[in-house]
Amino acid sequence: MKNTIAMFLITAFFFQACGSQKEKSPISTTQDISKDNIPIKTNKEISPGPTTTLPLRHFPVTDSTSFDDFEKSGIPDTGFLKRINFDPRRKDANNFRLNYQLPFSDSFTSVVISYQCGENELFTTLVTINKDNKIIDKLEIAYDEVAESAFGKTSKIEKDKIVVTSSNWMSEPPMFETETYILTNDGKFKKE
Repeated sequence: MKNTIAMFLITAFFFQACGSQKEKSPISTTQDISKDNIPIKTNKEISPGPTTTLPLRHFPVTDSTSFDDFEKSGIPDTGFLKRINFDPRRKDANNFRLNYQLPFSDSFTSVVISYQCGENELFTTLVTINKDNKIIDKLEIAYDEVAESAFGKTSKIEKDKIVVTSSNWMSEPPMFETETYILTNDGKFKKE
């Protein structure tokens, strides 16, 4: 019985010691959330590039982020968007998630971000970021709305082009509009 208790205590102390070793982060460990729900400081460092915990997806990628899978993908933002000064240009934007990275170039980082507007709209944006954590360009690649379930947007992303398809189910027959973009060497989106 004494041996069982001793083994239990040793195991507990071992796990406690392992759990107390934390990675040091250059960012403060306090969390301050501003009124637009984008944290200013965090206890997790998410920097663009291959060292981040954000998943890297390989081409081709089809992005059809919707309310059905929004909460299951990526990670909640904990300060990265504030650091890069991401502005969704929508007052009621909330529930920001960093979905994944794309390997377009070693010169800049490409991150896919999703966020809600109110209860009915979900936007997904592809953002290119330079080495100084400044946004180069943004492109909306997916959209879902559940108020009427009539409008949507999906994208097929390849190394040399991004094809964005917008759908409108309010008309008879439904309308589909396709736009093709290329990503230039300097990280900007150019419509073909």
